[in-house]
Amino acid sequence: MSNSFAFPSIHDFPPFYTFQPTQTTWQNQVALWSEIILSYYRHHKLYRLELSEALNSELFYNKGINRRLKLDTLKMIIDEMVKQGMAEWDSPPKKTTAIIYWRKPEEWATLINNWVFEAGMTNSILTVYEIAHGDTTEGLEFHKLDQIILMKSLDILVKKGVAQTFQGTSVDDI
Repeated sequence: MSNSFAFPSIHDFPPFYTFQPTQTTWQNQVALWSEIILSYYRHHKLYRLELSEALNSELFYNKGINRRLKLDTLKMIIDEMVKQGMAEWDSPPKKTTAIIYWRKPEEWATLINNWVFEAGMTNSILTVYEIAHGDTTEGLEFHKLDQIILMKSLDILVKKGVAQTFQGTSVDDI
């Protein structure tokens, strides 16, 4: 990846890559992994974690100490992140892909709503594409936001009564 991520020193600690059976140690390990995952994903503006692919990434495989997190351990870490609202399984029964919430949908909704207000676009019609990929959002944190997260955020704005969504004429239009 382009700009490198500064891993904390715990990332070079061999036992960090092994499931710790003592409950308090495990809870600490999960908290540390969660923090690293969220920071890494925020740094690189990533949203989806494909578990089998990710196991070969610098995030879960430290070549310097030749340690790799096991798939089962990563699933347990993501399960804990899901319980705490920091992640969501893309297809829960399979548990192959997780959506990482380094910013929760409610926070994205607030950012989008503030942008609409500050840009004077209240009562304007905007496409999902314009919000996530338009020139006017270039440089904003939600530019290139994952579609699932964007739709969850827009649903929050709809429930608050500050937005409406309309289905377009084709399946891809929203």
